[in-house]
Amino acid sequence: MKTRLNITIEDTVLAYIKGYAAARQISVSQIIEEHLKSIAESSKQKRSILEVVDDLVPGDINGDQDLIKAYHEARSEKYGH
Repeated sequence: MKTRLNITIEDTVLAYIKGYAAARQISVSQIIEEHLKSIAESSKQKRSILEVVDDLVPGDINGDQDLIKAYHEARSEKYGH
């Protein structure tokens, strides 16, 4: 089902969009609808930080290991400092 929508837009922007649409043989409504769909789709793909953390795989961290020292040693090996 389609619903009618009224929007307010600057004349210069509308003129440009009409030319853009005509060159591509599509309607201004199609341009707007496709753009709004892309926004909706990208919003669906975003995950919360909690979802990302839940998906993390625990690594092999020794509880007795000095993590700061291990970081500096790994950095030294990588960059030679």
